[in-house]
Amino acid sequence: MEGTNVKDLALHLLAMHGRLTSGELARDAGVSRQTAHAVLTGLVGAGAAEAVGAGRGAHYVPAELRSYRRDVDDLEEHRVWHDLLRDEAMETIQDPARSVLEYAVTEMVNNVIDHSGSGDLVVRIGARDRDIFISVEDTGIGAFERVRAALHLESHLDALAQLSKGKLTTDPEAHTGEGIFFTSKAVDRFVLAANGIEWTIDNVLGDVAVGESNKGRGTVIGLTHDPNSGRTLESVFGEYTSGYDFDTSRIIVKLFEHGDSFVSRSEARRVAVGLERFRIVIVDFGGIRRVGQGFVDELLRVWASSHPNVRIEPVNMNPAVEFMVRRGLVVDSPRDQNTG
Repeated sequence: MEGTNVKDLALHLLAMHGRLTSGELARDAGVSRQTAHAVLTGLVGAGAAEAVGAGRGAHYVPAELRSYRRDVDDLEEHRVWHDLLRDEAMETIQDPARSVLEYAVTEMVNNVIDHSGSGDLVVRIGARDRDIFISVEDTGIGAFERVRAALHLESHLDALAQLSKGKLTTDPEAHTGEGIFFTSKAVDRFVLAANGIEWTIDNVLGDVAVGESNKGRGTVIGLTHDPNSGRTLESVFGEYTSGYDFDTSRIIVKLFEHGDSFVSRSEARRVAVGLERFRIVIVDFGGIRRVGQGFVDELLRVWASSHPNVRIEPVNMNPAVEFMVRRGLVVDSPRDQNTG
């Protein structure tokens, strides 16, 4: 019975992420690596999965995915997209899904070309149930390491938190820093695994998750999208832009710390880094159990007072968080300042 459950879980994870290691399956299924390896080997034998790589880079992908490998030198992203257009999975894809996928693929391939330091890339594509799945994988330094090193951050989690804000680039002369931000909002499901971290954004469920990944070197990005989705690029861009200006960001507070509680001023300062690039900042407190007076005061009074051109909009607050936030907003009102 256990073997059947592990097999079903392996098939589910392969379908959701497009790749899976024996270590990841062992962790998620609560079994030994030997058992996980045996299950995955069995899926290869049954024609349901394909083994890729060796050693620390060994992993498995669904057998129905077709792979397109390209050297990065002198590569242009539109060539990769043209490869995919000839694939059977794209035969019936029409707008707006086609435009969404074209934008997502070309932006992610361009990131590999310009930022990864990888010598080659592999793009995989296939249809699963009603969805289309595309992954872009390289063997470079890893997306989070690239950001961490360029911005002199302490950890890869700090890099993820800053990357999630948008308008962040390690090459401002050539890039706007919009690609990952808007790609993660455009497709139904976006997964980025690199440097031991997996970042998932599910736009259908409205959820964001961060977990461990066995992807140490290089980066793999998984894009899952329903061909019948009515989401358009115009609607995605419109949510975060005014005219042609990318001026709105949505900050997911839980990405900035392990746990569900934010109490200190230092944590607020980490959240606020780079927010001056925007005119409107939506601060999403979903999943946060409590906040402290220091955190609220630093973000909503101290930082906001020194950046009067930025409007902060807190959302998704439980009653306890809302009480502290509203209290902080009241304390900062002109009336309270005058009656001090």
